[in-house]
Amino acid sequence: MSPINILIFEPYPFSLVSGNLRTLSYILKFFDKTRFNLILVTPFESEFTDKVVKQGFNCIVVKPPQRLMRYGGQCLNDSIWGKFLTLFNMIPYNWVLMNIIREKKIDVIYCNCIRAVLSIALAAKLSRIPMMLYIKGELQNRILDPIGFFLSDKILFFCEANKNDKYPNLIKKYKKKIGLLKIGLNLETIVDIEKRDKTTLSHQLSIAPNRINIAYSGLLTPLKGVHYLLDAMSLIVKAFPEVMLYIIGDCVIDEHQNYKDTLFDLIEKNNLKNHVTFTGWRTDALDVVSLMDILVHPSLSEGFGRAVLEAMALGKAVVASKVGGLREIIKDGENGFLVEPQNAEHLAQKLCDLLKDRELIGKIGRAARETVFSEYSIQDKVKQLEEMWSEMASVGIST
Repeated sequence: MSPINILIFEPYPFSLVSGNLRTLSYILKFFDKTRFNLILVTPFESEFTDKVVKQGFNCIVVKPPQRLMRYGGQCLNDSIWGKFLTLFNMIPYNWVLMNIIREKKIDVIYCNCIRAVLSIALAAKLSRIPMMLYIKGELQNRILDPIGFFLSDKILFFCEANKNDKYPNLIKKYKKKIGLLKIGLNLETIVDIEKRDKTTLSHQLSIAPNRINIAYSGLLTPLKGVHYLLDAMSLIVKAFPEVMLYIIGDCVIDEHQNYKDTLFDLIEKNNLKNHVTFTGWRTDALDVVSLMDILVHPSLSEGFGRAVLEAMALGKAVVASKVGGLREIIKDGENGFLVEPQNAEHLAQKLCDLLKDRELIGKIGRAARETVFSEYSIQDKVKQLEEMWSEMASVGIST
C-alpha cells in the first residue's frame, strides 16, 4: 500500500525554532514513515529548511511575489487597490502550488495558521485536496478567521479554552469539522536534559544555587508581556534582594528590536541591572531552564505556551498569565499559579508567595511534572494526528 502524501505548508520557517516550528519538528521526527510521506513547502530558505533537507525530507521552496512576503498587518492596512494587487498576486503563486500538489500526488494539506490556509487555499480547492488547519495561537482577525474556517476541511484546536474564546456562532456552524489535539513534548528529551552535567553552563551564566533564580523563556515581543515582569521585579527585589531573573530568548524579526530596547530602558529605570541577565537566543534553553527554580510566562495573548509545558515537565514551579491554553494545563495553586495578564502587582504577589517558601516551590514543581508526563507525550499526539490525516485522505474533500 502506498504511503499517504501530506503537504505541510509552513509560511514562517524561521531559523530560530519555537512555537509552530517546534511542533513541526516533532511531527517530522515521530511520524510513521511507512504510512506517510511528508513534503514541506515554504516561501523561503532558512537554517530550518536546510536542517529539514539534511534529515532527508523533501522540502520545496516556492518564492511568492514580494507583496505576499509581507506580514499580515501590512496587507490588511493596504488601500483597496493594494489589497486587490495582493489577491491578484495569489493567482500565479497558487498555480505553482497546484502543480506541486498534482505532481506529488498530495492527499492532504496541513496548515498551522490562518496565513498558511489563505496562501494555499486556491490551489487546494482547484485540486480538490482536503486541507487541515491546526490552530496553535489565539484567533484575532474577525475578517480572515471566518474565511479560514470556511476554506478548511478539518480544524483542530489545542484545547477547549481556546476553541470557546471567540466566534461561538462560527464554532457552532462548523462543529462537524472541529476537533481537539493537545500539544505534546518529547519527554525523552526532558529526561536527558535532567541527567546532563550542567556545571559549566551554570558557571558561564553565573547561576548561583544559593539564591532563587527565575526565568522567562521565549520570544521578545510586546505580546509576551516581559515588560510587566520587569515591573514586577522592581517590586520583588525590595523584599528579596538576592533574586535573579534570566531572560532566555531574543527577537525574531527586526520590528521587535524596539521592544528589546524598551526592556533595557526599564531595567535601567528600575535599577535592575544586578538582578536581570539576558542570555540571548540559546539552543540549550531547556538546559538553562532546568537550572532555574521558577519560570514566569507573563503573556498578554497565547496559544498554549510551550515554554510553560517544558518548564513544568522539568519540575519547575510556573507563574503564568491566565490566557490561552495555560488556563487548561495549570490548575491554579496545585501545579502552578495563574495571574491576570497586564497586572505587575498580581504577578509580583504570586512570585513573592513562592520566594518565601522553598517547600512550596518544590511541591508545585513536582505536581507540574506529573501533569505533563501523564497527559502531554508528543508521540501520542502525533499518532492522533496521523489518524486524522488518514481519515481525511480516505474521505477526500468535504462538500
